[in-house]
Amino acid sequence: MIQLYKVSNTNFEMNGDYTLNPTSCIFDCTLNDTWSVTITNPIDDSIEDFTVGAVLCVPTPVGDRQLFRIYDADKSDSDVTAIALPVFIDARNDCFLWDVRPTLVKGQEALNTMLAVNSKYSGESDIETVSTAYYQKKNFIEALNGDDENSFINRWGGEIAYDNFKIIVNERQ
Repeated sequence: MIQLYKVSNTNFEMNGDYTLNPTSCIFDCTLNDTWSVTITNPIDDSIEDFTVGAVLCVPTPVGDRQLFRIYDADKSDSDVTAIALPVFIDARNDCFLWDVRPTLVKGQEALNTMLAVNSKYSGESDIETVSTAYYQKKNFIEALNGDDENSFINRWGGEIAYDNFKIIVNERQ
């Protein structure tokens, strides 16, 4: 079941504001890169709330209730097509690392240190590698998987999976 939460609705423990019957809903997942949902829904009662900032609840291989925030929505006379990213990506706007230095720690301790600035998000890791990184004036997403040598992925390794407001970075299989 695919649900839509209005922009103003942040209670994701309850059912969404609308149950959707899309003509297509495609989940695209690239390892350590972009995850997205592209959905096309016929014009119905949800059309006014099918906007940028609204949240979709979509079943994925990770879990039955995965939340994705709409970042682009195009409406036509017959339907609306939207692209949504995992809600964890919101961390790029509200989880800023001014000066965070996980030092000589394993993956789990590094994530705990990095996410301590915002209790909305959590992390899980089974990585046993011990490493050190310095993050100054970076958002969490950039620190996690950015291009520079200090990114979590470059220091500790791992494969990233999103689970709503939790990030999972486990050893590569």
